[in-house]
Parts: sequence; C-alpha cells; structure tokens
Amino acid sequence: MKGKIPIWQLRENISGVRIERINEDFISSRFDDISQLHRNDHFICILLTSGAAELLVDFQQMHIDHEKLAFLVPGQIQRAVNFDESSQGWILFLDNKLVDEHARLMIEDSLLKGQLLELSKPDLEWYTRYFDLLFRTYEDTTLGSLHKQAVNAFVAPCVYKIAAAFQANTESLSGLYSQRSIELTRNFKRLIRKHYRELKKPSDYAGQLNISISYLNDTIKAVTGFTTTYFIQQEMLREGQRLLCYTDLSIKEVADYLGYEDDKYFNRVFTKLAGVSPGQFRNIFKSYKR
Repeated sequence: MKGKIPIWQLRENISGVRIERINEDFISSRFDDISQLHRNDHFICILLTSGAAELLVDFQQMHIDHEKLAFLVPGQIQRAVNFDESSQGWILFLDNKLVDEHARLMIEDSLLKGQLLELSKPDLEWYTRYFDLLFRTYEDTTLGSLHKQAVNAFVAPCVYKIAAAFQANTESLSGLYSQRSIELTRNFKRLIRKHYRELKKPSDYAGQLNISISYLNDTIKAVTGFTTTYFIQQEMLREGQRLLCYTDLSIKEVADYLGYEDDKYFNRVFTKLAGVSPGQFRNIFKSYKR
C-alpha cells in the first residue's frame, strides 16, 4: 500500500546481531534516518552511559537516560525525537530467533508499564561491561569462521538478564498481592493480546477466566492501578494507531478490523482515548512518513 510506514529489517553478515556505539558520529550520521517514523522486524536494546534520548514508541514518549535500559519489541511504530549530542552508549539489534519464547513471555507478562528498566548501580556496571565486551567480540576479526557463533552465543546473557528483570518486577509484587492475583492479572493481559478484536467488555474476559466480573475488576485495579476497561481499550488504541499510520485502510475498515460494527462508535472511543479523532490522528502523523 502506498505511503505505508516502512518496516526496517535486520540485515547483517553476523546473522541476527548488530551492535553499534552511540556517540556523536552515530547521532550525526543516523539521526535523520531514525527520526523518521518506522517499524522494526527485530528487537532493539538501548543503553546510555551518558546523555539522554527521547523516543516515540507506539505514540508514547519514552525518556532514556544513563539509569535506564530500553528494550523495544518488533512491530512497534517508533522514531527518535532527540538525542543529546553528549550521549554515549550502545544500541543492540537482535533477530527474533535470538529471543526465545520463554524470555519473550516473561517480558510481555511483566506488569511494568512500558519497556524501560530502572537500573541499579550494580546493574548499570554489569550492562556497561557486558556491552563493551560484546562490542569488542563483534568487532573481533580474529575469530574467523567462529565469529557468528561466538557473537550469537554472547547475546544470551543479555536477553535472559533483561527477561529476568522484567519477571522480577512482577515477582516483587508477591509481598503485596497473592500469587493468585498476580497470575490472574498475567492471564487477563494475555487474553487481551489474543482476543481484543472480538472481546470488548470486562465481562467477556471474566467469562473466559471463569470468575465474576467484580472479582476481575477488583483484582486488576488493585494489582495494576488501572481498570480492566483501560487495558482492553489501550490494546485497541495501540493497534488502531498502527493501522491508521501503517495502512491506507479507511477509518471504517480500521473499525471493522478492530471488531467495531459501528464506525461512529469507534470514532467516539478512539477520540476519547487519543484526544483527537482517527482522521486527525492520521493527518498528524502523515508528516512523519517517508
């Protein structure tokens, strides 16, 4: 379809991995490209040891500084808004196959809102040393025919440490909430990702989980601070925004795809959540297309 937001593929001679230093040269040479709205078919990990950056990820602002690590997943619409000229660090690109299903679920099931990890001083030191050594290994031409295997094998510690950090965020709630409440929240969010197009009401999900609507509402609100309706609508909004920018589907066709028989009702819901109508939203982001 014409005018669609491009999907950037990971092309690299070391299959599935690319790592680059973030510095003044990187920012000056790459910013014009990464500031354009795009999607990736791979994972991205960003660590800054100095400076700061602003990204737009699925239409939400993300602020990254040296105490945070960003982990972006495939399919998200994103662009760089700003990089401090003093920024230093690394950006790691990973093919899907290098993030196994177990690690992916640990990340997706986290109750963190967003994809930034707050780093303790020991963790910051670990990641700094890790990325430096990974970069050196990536650049090491003496490995010969073992280069690819060495680099790919080196990726696993980072993936699992990130996944474990996301999981630890969920487990840290165990002292505040019962395991049943945390597991229910996890299962509820999984169901939304699978069924948001056909299941629109909290009662639909309560039925799927074989619990009462009041118990579902109370549990989700207590554990996350948000209502069940919030999560259902946010999943719809995120995909609706992607479709409006990524495709040339009409607003009625977007509404149909998302499971709304009445496109006027879809317009009202979208406008309430996004602050602008679907048509206005599409026009706003036209300026970011290539």
